[in-house]
Amino acid sequence: MTVLMTLGPLLGALILGFYWHVKSLSVGVIDASLKWLTFSMLGLIGYSIGALENLASKLLEAGYIALVLFVLVVILNVVCLALSGRYLSDDNKVSTSGAGQQKLKVSWSTFSDSIQTVLWVVGGGFLGYFSQGYFEHVDTLVTWMLYLLLFLVGQQLHLANYRLRSLFLNVQGLIIAITTLLSTFLAAVVGAWYLEMPVLHALAVVSGFGWYSLSGILLSDLGFPLLGTTSFLLDIGREIIALMLIPVLAKINKHCSVGISGATAMDFTLPMLGKFHGSMIIPTAIASGFVLSMLVPVFIPLFMSFN
Repeated sequence: MTVLMTLGPLLGALILGFYWHVKSLSVGVIDASLKWLTFSMLGLIGYSIGALENLASKLLEAGYIALVLFVLVVILNVVCLALSGRYLSDDNKVSTSGAGQQKLKVSWSTFSDSIQTVLWVVGGGFLGYFSQGYFEHVDTLVTWMLYLLLFLVGQQLHLANYRLRSLFLNVQGLIIAITTLLSTFLAAVVGAWYLEMPVLHALAVVSGFGWYSLSGILLSDLGFPLLGTTSFLLDIGREIIALMLIPVLAKINKHCSVGISGATAMDFTLPMLGKFHGSMIIPTAIASGFVLSMLVPVFIPLFMSFN
């Protein structure tokens, strides 16, 4: 019953946004709203983290756990995706001429969203630390903002003219998503054994699949701010490493470069994937990222409901 009470409203908000189109919400309005809503939520999560007792030790603990899980996730993702790309791909060659030959240009625009995200969390953390958690209704506010965020994501999917059936019928996208899912969970099990932490906690932490703006918020909202911080650090690291590795992994096969992007393959890393694989990769990347994104609000409450 607990998981249904948590999961039901989350999926309900997403589905409502997808099927009930609000005409006044244009693509530009939705994008801007999602950006600032996400920043505000992360600032509030930072506030909650900053208000924790023994903050320094808990941050060190979260950072260490995130680092161990991050290394395991990246290694096992790449190995398993390389194998699936070799034996299960419909095209074992890099998909466009010139793919893998371009260089990643490092600039402010490339990493600006990630940097701003960190700054919002850190800023919120300072406020929480120095105010000693004066504002007592952070969790309630974040919960309602989370529902709004998922509603807007549903609106975004509707306006992008995504067809849920076609996304779930993209065979290569499904193979990549399943391979990424299983190898990520394997990394969590190995990491839990090494870190001597509950397996379900490790599974919940890695279940963000790169969607840091949801995973950290969701875990913190469920009453586990330390795990929320860990998941946030893991997922933002995953997004950054995906941008850095796509040019290299594109030379191996499309499974590697799409899978390492996780949930961000349908949005943040999609332009980079198109640049190194060509336009033919877009349906596969969107399908894989979409499936993983939809599983985030399912698996995190599910795993934490058994605690």
